[in-house]
Amino acid sequence: MFSKPGSIEAHEASFRQIARRAILLPVGLMVVASVFLALLVGHLLMVTHWVDHTDRVIAQANVCEKLVVNMETGLRGFQITGSPVLLEPYNQSKREIGRELDELNGLVADNAPQVERVKGIRRAVDAWQGFAEKLIEQRQHGEELRSLEVNTREKVLMDAAREGVEQLIRVEEALRKERIAVVQSIDKNIQRFRFAVLVVLGLGIGLYANRQMKQVAHVYEMALMEARQKTEALQRSETSLKEAEIKLRRYTVDLEATVAQRTVKLKEMVGQLEAYSYSVSHDLRAPLRAMHGYAKVLLEDFGASLHPEGQIYLERILAASERMDNLIQDVLSYSRLTNLEMKSEPVDLERMVREIIHHYPALNAIAREGGIQIESPLPRVMVPAPALNQCISNLLGNAIKFVPDGVKPQVRIWAECTDEDVRLWVEDKGIGIPAEYQARIFGVFERIPGNKTFEGTGIGLAIVQKAVERMGGQVGVESEVGKGSKFWIFLPGRKL
Repeated sequence: MFSKPGSIEAHEASFRQIARRAILLPVGLMVVASVFLALLVGHLLMVTHWVDHTDRVIAQANVCEKLVVNMETGLRGFQITGSPVLLEPYNQSKREIGRELDELNGLVADNAPQVERVKGIRRAVDAWQGFAEKLIEQRQHGEELRSLEVNTREKVLMDAAREGVEQLIRVEEALRKERIAVVQSIDKNIQRFRFAVLVVLGLGIGLYANRQMKQVAHVYEMALMEARQKTEALQRSETSLKEAEIKLRRYTVDLEATVAQRTVKLKEMVGQLEAYSYSVSHDLRAPLRAMHGYAKVLLEDFGASLHPEGQIYLERILAASERMDNLIQDVLSYSRLTNLEMKSEPVDLERMVREIIHHYPALNAIAREGGIQIESPLPRVMVPAPALNQCISNLLGNAIKFVPDGVKPQVRIWAECTDEDVRLWVEDKGIGIPAEYQARIFGVFERIPGNKTFEGTGIGLAIVQKAVERMGGQVGVESEVGKGSKFWIFLPGRKL
């Protein structure tokens, strides 16, 4: 059904147009009046500032004039009596006059004629001071009082200084009167427009408040409607929420059962791993040891009757069995690190290093020859002692192993500490590690390709990295081929 002219819809549209005009017109007038008043107030503040500035200039000029008078008075008293006490006002004013004239010059810096007057005052004061100093010197030497000609010269110089100050003050007072007149004029303009601004402001606020009330009522109705819709949606979703809660409880029960089952399986796997480790440690190594023992007996007891080639084969069997035994031992050590209890305790690093060197014959022998240098003191740390002992043992073992033929091992051990962190360094003068392999050598069974001169299982540094990671630290190396390596162990927050 279409609306006819004069219907409710048409009247409502007309009312909206009238309401918009009724709001926009007073608001526009209020904005214009506010901007105009703001400009007037800003101008008033600026002129008031200059009035205050003029007062400051006049006050500073009076200070300078007072100092000039004090200088003259002190000089006259000294000339008449010859008493140094009466010369004190002259000396005090002499010390202050230069600073006060500088301040006066800064205050009138925007007024070129006034700046010239200040310069004239300064020249007159300087000339008078030069003349006064001669008079003081004459009086101090006991000469007679000044002649009439001298008095006249002094008066001319002093009158020039006073006249300069008075002229400057007269100019500033004239400026002050002009600026006060401008302030009064602006104040009258503000008074004229104040009533109009208040009327416009009141009208604008009234119309704005009326409009806002209507908008608030409309928003309230919309919000109430939306609240009803949301309440209905919440009521509908409450049932779904309860169903989801029941499902969540079921999932929780199932998850707990699954965790319990997997925990049992994990325990079984750990037990199997321990059994495997025991088997490797005993059952697998037993025939290896037997093979090594029989080969050693055969070589010792019947080696003389064997062909030289047979002796070589037996020696290779012995070497291979030893390498195999070392490999098995390193693999077991690596696997035990996974289940090793990391219980931290206070450890004296220096004592631990010295005990490791003492208990390993190869290290002990090199240390007695001066090949191992410990830079004391090494700090105390809070770490799992077995894990750290394994790391240091492996690093020291590598430091004396990977050395060119005919070169004596040289090892240096030191620590860098902060308030909480410790970085332990082990430096050697060995063969060095190429840059492309420095990150790989900490992997399991990783060795430098092509380097078959030195025995090794390729697990020692992997054990070091595994142990350091379990302690919450880091391990790394800095090396250069042919110049040696510097391995470091970083233990954050472990220093005691």
